[in-house]
Amino acid sequence: MQGMRAEEYGAGFDAAVRDFADIQDKYRHAVRQTGLAVVDACEKSVAAAVRVQEQTSQTGADWTAETVRTQTGLTKELNAISAGVLRQLLR
Repeated sequence: MQGMRAEEYGAGFDAAVRDFADIQDKYRHAVRQTGLAVVDACEKSVAAAVRVQEQTSQTGADWTAETVRTQTGLTKELNAISAGVLRQLLR
């Protein structure tokens, strides 16, 4: 009878070890999936930051170009006005 108990104990221990191995596998899988999700989120965040930077740079470039055009136009107008005033004064 005592041998039966040892066999039952051994079978129970084997089952517990298998259950523990299954739990470890599930844990490793969950950790891996979490890691992949974190990496994916970081990659998306970096990509979004790059897009924002590119858009900001383009907006800055567009603003600078528009400012230069405006200043050039104003300079031409001021030069024309100055030339007109000088002509009037020199008559």
